[in-house]
Parts: sequence; C-alpha cells; structure tokens
Amino acid sequence: MKFVIIAALVAVALASDRPYYPKPAYYPKPAYPSPAYPAADGYDYAPMPYSFDWAVLDQASYNDFGHKETSDGNVVTGTYYVVLPDGRRQVVTYKADDYGYIADVKYDGEAKYPEYKPAYPAYPKPAYAPPAYPKPTYPTPAYPKPTYAPPAYPKASYPEPSYPSYPRPSYPAYPRPAYPSYPRPSYPSYPKPSYPFPSTTEAAIEAAAPVKEAEIPAEAITEDAEAAVAVTEPIGEAAAAPIASEAESSTDAA
Repeated sequence: MKFVIIAALVAVALASDRPYYPKPAYYPKPAYPSPAYPAADGYDYAPMPYSFDWAVLDQASYNDFGHKETSDGNVVTGTYYVVLPDGRRQVVTYKADDYGYIADVKYDGEAKYPEYKPAYPAYPKPAYAPPAYPKPTYPTPAYPKPTYAPPAYPKASYPEPSYPSYPRPSYPAYPRPAYPSYPRPSYPSYPKPSYPFPSTTEAAIEAAAPVKEAEIPAEAITEDAEAAVAVTEPIGEAAAAPIASEAESSTDAA
C-alpha cells in the first residue's frame, strides 16, 4: 500500500514539471453560398418520333458501314451493319423500350483470308548515261632487247658404246605327225516296222481326248511318232532295198 502511494506522488510530481501549451486557434471554415440553378422543368420535353439513316462506302479504304434507326416516342428500333476485315458483313438489329435493350447479331457471307499482295506503283527505270572518261595518252615504253651470248657447254668425252651382235637363232624342223586311219564302223540295217492304220472313229476319239504332255512318257511319244510316220509313209520291200544297199556300200568303203 505504501508503494502505491509513493508511486502516485512521483507521477504527480513529474506531471507538474511538464510545460503546458494552449490549443492553437485555426481560421474559421469559410461559408460559401449554395449555387442556384434554374429549374429543370423548362428542358423536359415529351418524347417525339424520329427517324434517321446514313451509310458510308469507300472502296479505296475498305470502309462499308451504316446505321438506321426509327422511334415512335416509346419504342426505338433500328439496325446497323459493318463489313469486317475477313469479308463478312455483320448486321445488328436492335429494339429498346421500357423493358430494356434487345439486339440480334447476324453475319452474312463467309470469312476469307486472301494473301495480301501490295501493289506498288511502276516507276520508270532510271537511265544514266555512261560516264565518258578521256583515254590516257601514254607513250609506249621501249625496252632494250637483252643480248645474252648463248652458253657454250663442253662436249663430254665418253667413248661411244659398242653392243655385241648375236646370230639369229635357228630352230629344228620336226616332221608332221602321222595318225593311223581306222575303218568306219558299220551298223546292221533293220527294216522299219509298219503298224496298221487306225479307223476314222478311233482317230476322232484320240483327237478329242486331250492328254497332258507331262503324263505321257518319252518312250510312248517316240513310238507314236514312229507309228505316224509308218502310217503316212509305208516302207515296202522295194524302198527298204536301197537303204540296205547304201549301208553295205558304206561299210565296204570304210
């Protein structure tokens, strides 16, 4: 308790030592009179119907747009259009009344993106005259022709080489070899067999029935060919006699 009383006394003593500054006095706030505007009743007109229409078309600058609007005093309707850079035509049809603003947007055409090819003006090609420079006149230099004595080389004193002469070689002459002659072999002559000629019906049946070549043996083909020769050209005893006589004569000659 004593500590609290001592602390309070110290605080009061310290507070009494601080100087007192009075509150500064500021200028009073200026009072401006409120501005007086004329009544707005003179500018409040009743709604009146109107209509306007305008359009811009400039092909050089690619500008094509327009606007048309009509009002009966209560409802405003209109439309405006503009040609977009991609070639489409944007058309906006709108309506404005006490319920709000309603717009319908449509696009006519198809978007195209053609390659831009700038057209540059054709300027004539400048024609410059070729410069004419004076031809320099310099005297042709005359250089003295050098006179050099031809070099004299000493002739080498070497003995001329001598080559030995050899006789032409002679080769012995060999007799031509003689080969023994053997008699020509003689083979017995057999008469060619003859086969009976087939009837007309059998020949037609054989011609109508095709046979694969791979299924016929070589011996059968040879026998058929010999039979055909025997049938078409029969060899009798009179024809076989000259063949036998020729075979005998060939054997005798051998």
